[in-house]
Amino acid sequence: MTNEKFSFDTIQDFDQHILQSIPNYDILWNMIHSMSSYFVVEDTTIYDLGCSTGKLLKSLPYENSKVGIDLSINLLPKDNDEPISFLSEDLNTNFWDIDDACIVYSIFTMQFLKKSERSNYLETIYEGLVDGGALFLCEKIYQKHGWFQEVFSFSHYDYKENNFSPSTIYSKEKDLRSIMKPNTNVEILKMLKDAGFEKVTTFWQSFNFIGYLAVK
Repeated sequence: MTNEKFSFDTIQDFDQHILQSIPNYDILWNMIHSMSSYFVVEDTTIYDLGCSTGKLLKSLPYENSKVGIDLSINLLPKDNDEPISFLSEDLNTNFWDIDDACIVYSIFTMQFLKKSERSNYLETIYEGLVDGGALFLCEKIYQKHGWFQEVFSFSHYDYKENNFSPSTIYSKEKDLRSIMKPNTNVEILKMLKDAGFEKVTTFWQSFNFIGYLAVK
C-alpha cells in the first residue's frame, strides 16, 4: 500500500495531526496562551504567521485586531471573522508590513521558508513590533552534535509510532526533505540577535522542537 504524499494543501484535521506529531504540543500551546497575557497592548495588532487553521488566533480572548497568514488555502478558515483577518500569502515572496504589533506568533513556520529569506523575515517582525512587543518563535532544529541528533530523532519516531505506522512516518520524512530545512539553535539565536532582538530566551523544548521568546 502506498502512503499518500504529505502536503499542507491536502492534509485533513491538521490540528489533530500536529498534536499527534509533536510531543508535548499541548503543553506548548498552554504556555503560549499563559505568556501572551504579559504582552497584550490595547489598540495594537496580533499576528500569526503560518497560522494554518487559525485555531490560535480564534482562541485568544483579547479584543485586539488579529491577522493570520498562511499559504495553504486548504488550512485557512473559509470566512474572515472580525476582528480576525485571514490572508493567503507566500511568506517567501510577499513581505507585507507588520505594523503596530504587540505579539507575533511564528509557530513551526520559519523552518519552511527559504534560508535566504529568514533574516529578512525576522527583521520585518522586529521592525513591526511595538516596544516591549513579543515574538513567539517555535522551530524544529538540528543538533550540532550527531549523537544528540540521532537520540532525539529516533526517540521522536518512537513517540510517533503511538499514532502512525512506521511506513507513514518514513514517507512523511521523505516528503519533508525538500521543503523543511531546519537551522541549529546557534544559527537561530544569531539571526534573532542580528534582527535586533536583545532579549531572547527559550521557554519550551521537546526533542528537536524548541520555543523561543524574543522581546523588543
